[in-house]
Formats: sequence, structure tokens, C-alpha cells
Amino acid sequence: MIEKKYTRLKENVLTETLANGLKVIMIPKKVYHKTFAVITTPFGSLDQSFQINNDKMIDIPAGTAHFLEHKLFEKENSDAFTRFGELGADANAFTNAYQTSYLFSTTKNLNLALNHLLDFVQTPYFSEKTIAKEQGIIGQEIQMYDDDPNWTVYMGLMQLMYPDAPLSEDIAGTKQSILKITPALLYDIHRAFYQPNHLTLQIVGNFDPKEMLQVIRDNQATKMIEKVNVKRIEAPISVPKKKQEIKKFDVSRPKVAFGLRLPASDISGKQATKLMLAADILSDIMFGEQTDWYQNLYNKGIIDTEFDTSFDLLRHYQFVTFFSETTEYDILTTAIETQLSQYQEILAGKENDFESLRRATLGEGIQRLNSLESIALRGDDVLFGTNLFDKIMLLQDLTYNDILETAEKIYVNAKLQRFVLQK
Repeated sequence: MIEKKYTRLKENVLTETLANGLKVIMIPKKVYHKTFAVITTPFGSLDQSFQINNDKMIDIPAGTAHFLEHKLFEKENSDAFTRFGELGADANAFTNAYQTSYLFSTTKNLNLALNHLLDFVQTPYFSEKTIAKEQGIIGQEIQMYDDDPNWTVYMGLMQLMYPDAPLSEDIAGTKQSILKITPALLYDIHRAFYQPNHLTLQIVGNFDPKEMLQVIRDNQATKMIEKVNVKRIEAPISVPKKKQEIKKFDVSRPKVAFGLRLPASDISGKQATKLMLAADILSDIMFGEQTDWYQNLYNKGIIDTEFDTSFDLLRHYQFVTFFSETTEYDILTTAIETQLSQYQEILAGKENDFESLRRATLGEGIQRLNSLESIALRGDDVLFGTNLFDKIMLLQDLTYNDILETAEKIYVNAKLQRFVLQK
């Protein structure tokens, strides 16, 4: 067992990789009554096709990762959620672009709940009947997303920035794409991406690490899971065809999304997490509500409190987004483009602003250490192998030069794209 000590934070992280490849991360916190556990596979909506043991290529319809997440809870004669409830545990799951996670929290029956988590995730059951039922349920969910203007403007921007790429497809898929899902496909995906050497189990809270590790080892010893070679097949990222698009939608005021697409990159590890931290602070320095730029537009009624900007790094996708609700989107477009073109002079002499924002962000991170769920889910573990403690340490050491270097990477030769929803 490997122990990593974060001396400044007074936190310890224990890591063990079992013989079958399952990675176990344990963060014991004896002062808590609750324990939180999450098991994750790095399989999400970005995955479009793969091979097992160099056999034929298997295509993955849009929405399959999300669909599989739902179906794993349903077994032939039982429901995993029901069993968690019987044990006194609260359970949930989620799928995003790059991962699928299954989790629970509990103050009792920890060993039983953990065994149940491992068993239902690693023991699939799919049938034509249950899949047909789920296709109807998720079809209704997709319709709800289609009627949501906030989701529609986000997906519209992604489709504008990354046409024909998996990022431009809804995590839930479409009513047409989920009809292509079959039991055989789900079994193949589970065989490939849910084998132990693709899974990470993280446990945070009140437990004895040695006892917990033995429970996990005993559980895995009961399972005979075939180890296979898996090759992800990445689709090329196509070039954007249009600078802007306007779509008719039933909204009281136009909703607008702006995107700044950056070159694809294989950046990973702490370097990637550091870039994300620096980019977030940079966005606040340039466009945050404390800036003259924001206050000027706000006072003129061009933007309101809904204005938001963020930086995303999802595998090899990197992009900046801006979202607003405004009738004056042409004026806002010019204002953002002008701010981007003048980033060097705007950033000159902003060291004090940086330090204030760094301290505020650091304070938020340290406050999250009081939440077991935040410790388990607020890190970049799946994407970059960095946890919440790593992020806090990187924040503590972040400098203003890091911000200036990040600005040069993100804003140089910036080309803004725009998607608008309006009546």
C-alpha cells in the first residue's frame, strides 16, 4: 500500500492496486460518522468506437454510456437502488463526457454496501425487454433536454465548434441513436471498459484501511473476470464550418453562447490541472463581475447576473465558453472580442487582483475538504490523476507568471464563435 502525505493539509491518501488491476484509493477520516464510496470507469460520451483483442471495430451510438449507467442498476430479479435503501445507504450515479461513476454514502453497513456496489457494477444483466423499456424512459428524458433553452444553447455551441465530433452530441444521445443499443453491445462495452484494470474505487470517511482493503480483496476473489485488450478509436476533430448560427426557440429574451476553440492537446497530469486552475482565475481577471468591463456592460443592461464564462479541458478538447441572456448580443460580441484582443495590456499590473482571486479560490477549495463527497469528486482523478488535495497544493504555488503564460496559450489569435437562441 502506497501512502502519500499532504503535510500542509494534514491529509493522507492510501493507494493500492489489486492483482486484477482494480485501483483502490482510501482517505480515512476518523472524525466523520459517514463514509462515501465511488467507483469509476473512464468511459463516457466521448467514446465512439473501440476494439477488443484487435477484433472488429465496435461502434458506440450516442448516449450509450449514459444508457449503460441506468441499466446496470437493474438486474434480472432485483434493483440495485432498492438494496442500497435496505442497507441504509444513499446511492447515485452519473455519466459525463469522459467517465461513468457509481456512488453511495452511509453511516452503517459499510462493508455490505461496498460489496453491493462492487457486485452490481461488475455483474451486468441486460435483456431485450429491459432495454426496450429503458429506451422509452430515456427518450422522454431526451425530450426534456430538447425543450430546455439552457441545454439547447450549450449543445448548439458545441455543434458549431466541433461539428461531427462526439462532444457535439448529447450525453443522453438522441431518440434515434439509443434505438441502436442492444444487449450484445452493452455486454461488449462492459467487458471492455468495466474490467477491473479500468476501474478506480475511492473511499473517504470513517473506516479502517486494512479492514476495508481486505473486504475488497475478498470480494474480488469471488469474481472470474476475463482480461481483454481494449483499443479506443478516436474520431478526427473536424474543422468548424461556420462562425455563427441563430436558432429559433421559445425564449422571452435571446440566449447567446460564445466559444473559443483551442488547438487539441495531449496535456495531462498536474500540468493539465494547473492549466485549468490558471485559466479559471484568468477568466475572472478578464471577465469577472468585479471588473470594470463587467460592471460597465451590466450598468448598461447589456449583460445581467446570468453572464458566465469557463474553461474546459476534456481529454484532447480545450475551449473557452461565455454564456449570457441579452437582446444586445452584437454589442456583447464586440465587447468580448475587444477584451480578448487587448488581453496583454489589460493584464498588466493585475498582480493584486490575481492574488485576491487565488486566495478566494484557495479558500473555497479548503472549505470543500469538509465534504467527503467533494474530496471524492472535486478532483481531476479520472482525467489527470490529480485529487482535490493536489489541486489545493497547486493553487498555493500558483504565480502571476502562470496566469500570463496561460493567457498567451489561450487568447493569442482568438477567434470567437457565436450561437444564438431567439424567437
